[in-house]
Amino acid sequence: MYVGLIIVFNTFDSEVLKEYFITSINAMADVKICLVCNSSNEQVFEVLTEIAEHCNNTNVVNTKRKKLNTASVRAGARYMNNQFNLKYLGFIVGLDNFEILEVLKTYVQHQETIIALNKIEKGNKAVKPTFYQSLFSVTEYLKKIASSPII
Repeated sequence: MYVGLIIVFNTFDSEVLKEYFITSINAMADVKICLVCNSSNEQVFEVLTEIAEHCNNTNVVNTKRKKLNTASVRAGARYMNNQFNLKYLGFIVGLDNFEILEVLKTYVQHQETIIALNKIEKGNKAVKPTFYQSLFSVTEYLKKIASSPII
């Protein structure tokens, strides 16, 4: 499956969480992951780089200075588009480290449902979306799944 995830980090508060991220990311071997450092803090970039070194499916993009989250998602999307042939590209943004870990755990459980929802939404559009318009929010799809009695 050609699936990619962009995860935007504004901070990385706890050194303890690094091992949890490595474990969570390695559990998603069939997903390409881009960790985006949206911070001028060099320590955040170093931690994300350490995580990527322990995960075969992970790369890091550094924005070098804090930008809007949408600009960080676009930077990650540009990188992923240039490096990989991905059919589906989602993003996780605007969350703290604990929330990102929870979203990753839930994503693993619902990955196929999320891809199916994305196919449906793309199919319902009258005009084929551009690359950036085809990006999807993982958290928004998880909210839809949680609120739907059918899924």
